[in-house]
Amino acid sequence: MVRFSSLVARRSPLALALVVALGLATPVLAQRGGEIQKSSPRVLAAFKEVLAAPGKSVVQVLAEGKQVALGTIVSADGWIVTKASLLPEKPLSVKLLDGRSFSARVTGVEEKFDLGMLKIAASGLTPVTFADSKGTPVGYWVASVGMNGEPVAVGVVSVAARDIPSREYPRSINTNSGYLGVGLADDSEEGAKLGQIMPNSAASKAGLKENDVILSVGAVKIKNGEALIATLSKFKPNDTVTLKIRRGEEELELKAILGKRPQQGADRSDFQNRMGSELSERRTGFPHILQHDTVISPRDCGCPLVNLEGKVIGINIARAGRTESYAIPGEKVLALLGELKSGKLAPVVKAPVEPEAVTAARVALKKAEEDLAAAQKKVEALKAALKKVEEEAKKNK
Repeated sequence: MVRFSSLVARRSPLALALVVALGLATPVLAQRGGEIQKSSPRVLAAFKEVLAAPGKSVVQVLAEGKQVALGTIVSADGWIVTKASLLPEKPLSVKLLDGRSFSARVTGVEEKFDLGMLKIAASGLTPVTFADSKGTPVGYWVASVGMNGEPVAVGVVSVAARDIPSREYPRSINTNSGYLGVGLADDSEEGAKLGQIMPNSAASKAGLKENDVILSVGAVKIKNGEALIATLSKFKPNDTVTLKIRRGEEELELKAILGKRPQQGADRSDFQNRMGSELSERRTGFPHILQHDTVISPRDCGCPLVNLEGKVIGINIARAGRTESYAIPGEKVLALLGELKSGKLAPVVKAPVEPEAVTAARVALKKAEEDLAAAQKKVEALKAALKKVEEEAKKNK
């Protein structure tokens, strides 16, 4: 077996210094070292010099003064990439390494990769330089960079960058949202096509069938499966939703009362996966990922993943399991930056979907107000008529 130290010596003095400091011989040993070795002060301190340069490009993304994600500067004039699904529909700000804060706006969202682009009114920033992830083989050390260039997590590449078929993983959704009980087929040209109807679910009770295509939920048009998931996640159990569907050549309108999502917290595998820290809410459905075994906090997603040479080989996008985290490879992020900046992927500001009971109450209130206005008008007319009659009566006395 080729010694790891001899490999990195030809590539980076900093990498060799790290290997010497840690006393490592091979990349495999890095993986066998376990979580204690990876989180030890000795390991973290050894990475500090390697992360100094990319650490200048890491920012905090804040909502109401609290960190919701980390971000990575990709352009000197204020463009920052982060994890889109962590961004709440609230005013956002970005805090830089030097302590300055700027208001931030979301200018683009790539839903499949869960990447969001922020823009701040700043210049002279330090952007990262992306490297091809293929240059960092399986078993090689990587670190996730936090503020001040400190590693928020250290580990090794466990699976090389790869394409993920759309059916390989179930898509993640808000576990507290209402439950329709459907499985998605490959997306159709329009809407979300249903591949499975769960027994005794809200979908089954509403009369949905396999191969139905959901076109809208209430007033919200559904363009694909991801849009259906995002829309339904805003509802709670027992909410009633109106579904416009296409079944063959026919379009129908069905009503479904959403149920409670099946609890998986007692499942042994889910429990084991969550040991160490919480998992990301959106942690599957990415078309291309680089897998590593660092234990990254979900709110630290959006930060760069860096190899021993200090090169950014990806953007951390999800904590997916006990020893399983995902990054969008650097080459994929680089290819998406132009589109994210262009405005073509600007998020659509949708009106909130109102429960039907609230809509019905609004309609009833409006009718009552109209009836009251008509009654008041009638009262005024009767008063005028009474006054006229009283005046005539006085004249005839």
